[in-house]
Parts: sequence; C-alpha cells; structure tokens
Amino acid sequence: MNIIILGPQGSGKGTQANLLAQKKELFHLETGKILRGLAGQKTILGEKIADFQRQGKLVPNEITIEALKSFLTEENFKKGILFDGFPRNLVQAELLIKELAKYHGVIDKVIFLKISFEESLRRLLARRNCPVCGRSYNLVTLPPKNGEVCDDCGVQLIARKDENEEAIKQRLAAYQKETVPLIDYYRQKNLLLEINGERPIDVIHQDILEKIG
Repeated sequence: MNIIILGPQGSGKGTQANLLAQKKELFHLETGKILRGLAGQKTILGEKIADFQRQGKLVPNEITIEALKSFLTEENFKKGILFDGFPRNLVQAELLIKELAKYHGVIDKVIFLKISFEESLRRLLARRNCPVCGRSYNLVTLPPKNGEVCDDCGVQLIARKDENEEAIKQRLAAYQKETVPLIDYYRQKNLLLEINGERPIDVIHQDILEKIG
C-alpha cells in the first residue's frame, strides 16, 4: 500500500506519519529529512538543494523528484511507501504518477489532516527545541514535563528564529496556494481520507488506522 499524508504546518503530519509507518511497516519517505541530508553533501545535487535552502526558497519540482528517485525502489514498493512532504503541488503529483508507473505502482490512499489556519498558527508559535540534544517539543500538542525545560537535558528550550508570526503566516499562505489544490485533485480521484487533526494524537492515529483498513 502506497500512502500520501498531507496537512498544513502544525497539523501533526510528521508525528502521524511516523506512527503509521511503524504500525503498517511502511517505508517512510520523509522529504524534508532527505533534502536536508542531501544539502549537507558535497555533490552537484546537494549543492543545488543547499543553495535554494540558503535563500529560503522551496526546492524546485524537478530537483525534488531527482532527490527522491533513489528511494523509489522495488524493495521499498514491496513494503509500501508513505510519502510525507511530497507531493506538495499538482506538478509534483503528476511527476509522482510517472515515477510510480515505472514500477507499476499507484497511490492507494491520501490522508489529509485538517486543521484551521488559526490552529496551525497557534501550534507553530508553540514549537520549541532543546539547544543541547535537539529534541523537539510543542507547548500545545507535545509539551515537556516541566515548563519549558527539556525532559532529557534539563535546559531551557528555545524557539527557532524563523518561527515568528510573520514568517509562519507566509509559509501558511504558500501552503494554501500550492498544496490546497491537491486536496480537490485527490478528492476527485476518490483517494482522499479527511481526518480531523484537532484532536489528541492517539485518537487521530486510531481514526487513520480505521479508515485505511
């Protein structure tokens, strides 16, 4: 089974993708992590990706699919792939169809974690990281045990510099423009499963499991 998981920033997409990949033993194709890893390598592809990231720009469609190709293998398709962070627009959706066709693969389900703009903003402003171990928290959905102190290191948590209200609103606007059309695209193909993302993590996970069967 090949699954796409979609949702705005702050929807808990990464958390639900991890839980689902483990439960269903799927290969978790985490696009952001892959691109960051390649950006740190001294290759032509890696340097191209790093250049766009330094400028704060989205990596172009063709470069993104090139970065993911090495993970679209027969072995991973046998397990089933969970696409997390890709596709992010209609062009990438069409590119994915072409790549899947090479392996006689199809997308079986598309999970859409639905939360409001206001809730996305609230959650994103609540993100915190440990400056020592790098562990991530969210004061709304995944808070530390004691105030804003890391559970493991006992040091004060910090917010990312780019997670101020203005920057977050810009990212959410970009999501609305690029990714929201995908929702209708997959709905018309009868692949879309709409999930209420404004609930506890375990409740959402169980809902997803029940709906994908």
